Amino acid sequence: MEKKREMFAGENGLQGDPRLKAISEAIRVVPHFPKQGIMFQDITTLLLDHKAFKDTVDIFVDRYRDMGISVVAGVEARGFMFGPSIALAIGAKFVPLRKPKKLPGEVISEAYVLEYGTDRLEMHVGAVQPGERALVIDDLIATGGTLCAAIKLLERVGAEVVECACVIGLPEAKGQCRLNGKPLYILVEPRKWQCMTCQSGWFYVALLAAYELMNLLSIGKSTTILDGICAMQQWGHCTKKGEGM
Repeated sequence: MEKKREMFAGENGLQGDPRLKAISEAIRVVPHFPKQGIMFQDITTLLLDHKAFKDTVDIFVDRYRDMGISVVAGVEARGFMFGPSIALAIGAKFVPLRKPKKLPGEVISEAYVLEYGTDRLEMHVGAVQPGERALVIDDLIATGGTLCAAIKLLERVGAEVVECACVIGLPEAKGQCRLNGKPLYILVEPRKWQCMTCQSGWFYVALLAAYELMNLLSIGKSTTILDGICAMQQWGHCTKKGEGM
């Protein structure tokens, strides 16, 4: 049986570590952004929390300090938010992997498939030397397509990719094997957003009681309350696909 390649921090050496809970709670969920049905994992609020941000970097640094890594490659754009701090702490250089036409020098590129169409990652020629040991960092993994492109890009210049690391891993990442056999280290699963009815059944009960009371009093407001209840029922189960920032 093939060994799983993904490793959630809470299941591998950091069970019960309160830092993971604090990191998760510092991430804001923005419902229906950038489009309907997306539960956006916004890490900008994590960056605003000094302790949670430091804990995030420290966990990665503790893991990679003694692995002989000389390159930390950050995937545009949110890999840039964590990669440089990790690189400085472990004594490695930081190499940005950018979208097309963002780097000024000579580049090599690698295409990857999106849900609709394709995109590319680019890296400066000469930024990474053959035989160097590399870590790839990004904020979130969903399908793994971007990280696979990063791995291929580094391997094309002769680097050894030791591991890929992400702050957030969607449930779809568990057991997935699109990372070219490279291990994947994830700190937390995505936070779930719940609507008002999910958070408090009592609020829903109170609305129903108000609706019945208005009917009894015949004050002519029942349609508005009923419309509100119907709308809440439609949004009653709101946790869907996540994306990150």
